This record gives sequence, structure tokens and C-alpha cells, in this order.
Amino acid sequence: MNSASQITEPEIFRIIGLSESDLQKVDDPESVWLVYPFEGGTERPIAAFTGFMCAFDLASRLNAFVENGIGIHPVLAAPTNIEVDRYRQLTEVGMTPFLIRLKSHGNMVEVIDGVASNVDEISLENNISEFVSNVQFRKNVGWEFDLMGTFWAPSRRLAISKARTFASMVAELQNRTPGLFERKLLFAAHS
Repeated sequence: MNSASQITEPEIFRIIGLSESDLQKVDDPESVWLVYPFEGGTERPIAAFTGFMCAFDLASRLNAFVENGIGIHPVLAAPTNIEVDRYRQLTEVGMTPFLIRLKSHGNMVEVIDGVASNVDEISLENNISEFVSNVQFRKNVGWEFDLMGTFWAPSRRLAISKARTFASMVAELQNRTPGLFERKLLFAAHS
């Protein structure tokens, strides 16, 4: 079995789905580099970068744990269906998008060996509809929640820490005056 240090550069490029013709576009200013899960194909990219190295770095980090693998592919820089360089700064400083499931029952946090179709970090501001969608159900069962979302961090350990902090924040909001959290969520969703 080869160790990571024995894998050649051409093998690494082949693992992330690059062909010889793709590699010729590394310095092409007309190309944008899509990062995509192999199972979704290039039609469902999770990120796009103007720079090859940014795409390569993110794909390499994700391939360390994403079960079915992550690839990169160059496309023409014409308008794409994904915002280009949205995650460039996060990627350049060494952050990785970890997919984590949070359950209020038992404070469970589980890192998923995959990647979400949207790698924006979960937040109260961005994901308020997740909380509002089943308000009546959660009210009847004691406000239990089961959420899955992305947490950007430099390591799995720190992603878990961020997820636990987020879960604690949700739990704290739920423990406030009975009905207050529900009313604020409903008001925010309908304004």
C-alpha cells in the first residue's frame, strides 16, 4: 500500500479527476475551477475558484474524509450557476467545511463523512427557516432539534467545538421564556 508521500503528482491529479487537457488550463485566465463531489458530478459544484491552487487545496482537504471523493474541473469563466471565489479567503487560510449533524437529545454532535450541497456555514441568520418549519411539532415534543449543517474550521476538533457552541446557543434560546423563541422566529419568518 502506498503512503501519501509515495503518491506521485500525476496520480494525485488523476485522483481528483484531472486530465492532461485540464492541467493545460491551470494558468488560463478564461477558466474557472469547479470543486464538486464525484457523486453529484460537475453539474452540482460546491465551490468555484479563479485560481487552480485554491480549488486543489479545498478538494485535497475534503478528500481526506469525504466518502465518495471530491474532484475539480475547469470550465469557461463565463457566468456560472455558482458564485466564484466565495470561499477563497476561508480556503486560503486553511479552513475546511465539515458537515455536522446536531441533535438536542443528549447533546449529540456527529461529523458526517460527506459534504453538503451548500457549504455556507449554518447560522441562526442563514438557517432561521430550519427552526421555523416544524415549530408546532417541536413544541409538542419539547423543542428537540435535529439539524445538519456546515461548520468551517481548520480541524475536525474545532469544527465540533463550533457545532457544540451553536447547539448550546439554540438550546439556550429555547430555554428562555416559554413561547418567546417561537414568537420571535415566527415574526422574523413573516416580516
